[in-house]
Amino acid sequence: MFSIFQFGADGADPISLVIQLLWFVLIFVSIFYGQKIQGWKAAKEIQGGLEKLKKWNDECKEILVSNFKEFADKKKTQKDLMLQLEDFITFVTIPPVSLDPYGIISKFDHVVDVRDYRFKEEVELLAPKADIVQRYNLENLLEVTMAIDFIYRLIRHYLILGKKSKSMILLLQISMQLGLILSMAKAYYYAAKAFSEGSPIGDALGPLVTASFVRDVSDGEVESKEIVRDTIVQEVDFEDRKIFVVRAKGPGGTVGKLGKAIKMLIDEHGDEISRIIMIDAGLKLTGDKTGSIAVGVGAAIGGIGIEKHFIEESSTSKSIPIDALICKQSLEDAITTMKRPITQSVPKFIEKIKMALRKRTEKGSKVIIAGIGNSIGIGI
Repeated sequence: MFSIFQFGADGADPISLVIQLLWFVLIFVSIFYGQKIQGWKAAKEIQGGLEKLKKWNDECKEILVSNFKEFADKKKTQKDLMLQLEDFITFVTIPPVSLDPYGIISKFDHVVDVRDYRFKEEVELLAPKADIVQRYNLENLLEVTMAIDFIYRLIRHYLILGKKSKSMILLLQISMQLGLILSMAKAYYYAAKAFSEGSPIGDALGPLVTASFVRDVSDGEVESKEIVRDTIVQEVDFEDRKIFVVRAKGPGGTVGKLGKAIKMLIDEHGDEISRIIMIDAGLKLTGDKTGSIAVGVGAAIGGIGIEKHFIEESSTSKSIPIDALICKQSLEDAITTMKRPITQSVPKFIEKIKMALRKRTEKGSKVIIAGIGNSIGIGI
C-alpha cells in the first residue's frame, strides 16, 4: 500500500500498480463476498442438474402413461391416467418402529406385503386388460418412475431450501455430490425403457443362470412348482445329487420370496440339505470388469434384509454352509437391459456351480441352488 501512495513521487511502474490494485480488490471481494459467490456457483450447477432431472422425470412419466394407456379402459383419456398415476407416484411406505428391535422382521415383512398388494391393486385398476406378466412389468416401470421422481423432488427441495436459508454449506454439499446423483437418476431413466419393453435386465442374472443350469443338466422339460408367491422350485439330478433350484417365477418382473422358499425347503428336508449355493448380481467397484465373477460365502441377496434373515436363520439352525457367486455390475448395468459381458458370464457360472457341487457335496445329498434377482424377461 505504501508503494501505491508513493506512485507520483518515485515514478513506480503503472502496470505493477494496476496489478496491485486488482490484487487488493480480489482479496476484498473474497473476504466479504467469497461465500456468496461460491453459493451462487453451486446453485447454478444444481439448477443445471435439476433441469436434466426434470427432463428425465417427464420422459419417464410419458413412457409410464403410454404403457398404461395400452391396457387401460378405452373410456379413460391419457390425461385421466396421468392424474391417477401422479397421485400414486408419491406413494410412501412407513417402516415399523425399531425402538424395540424384537420382532422387527415380521413387522417389516407385513408392511412390505401390504405395499406389494397395494401396487398390484393399483396396476390392476389402471390396466385391467393387461395379463399377469404385463402387470408385473408395469409395476416395475411404476417403481422406477417413482424413484426418479423422488430424486427430482428431493434435489429441488434442497435447492429451494438452500436459496431461502442462504446456506452455502447446504448448496455445496449437493453440488459436490451432483455427479453421483445424476448418474443414479440416469440409470433409472434407462431402466424405464428396459421395463417398458419387458427385456431382461442385469439383475436377472441369477434367474438366467439357474434356468440355464436346469436346461443344461436335464434331458427334457422340468416341472416347476410355485412354492411361495411368485417363487418357483424345480427338482433336477446332477451326478447322484438332488438339486432344488429356486428362483423368481418370471417372465414378469418380480424378485419373488426366495428367503421364505429356502426356509420352507430346509424345514421340509432338514439335515438332508448339505449346502446352499446362491447366485446374484453385486455392485462392482469402479475399474472392475462388468460380468466378472466374485466367489464367497454367505447369503447373497439384497433388499432391506427380510429374505436374508429367513435364509440365515434357517441355515444356521441346521449348520448348512452357504456359497455365494456374484456377478459384478454397476447400478446402471443392474437395472438396464442386460449387456453382452453379463450374458457371456452365464456358462462360467454354470461351470462354477458344477465344480462346487463336485468338490463340496457328497453323492446322495440334497443341495439348494438359488438364483437371486428380478426375473423380467426370463421364462421357465
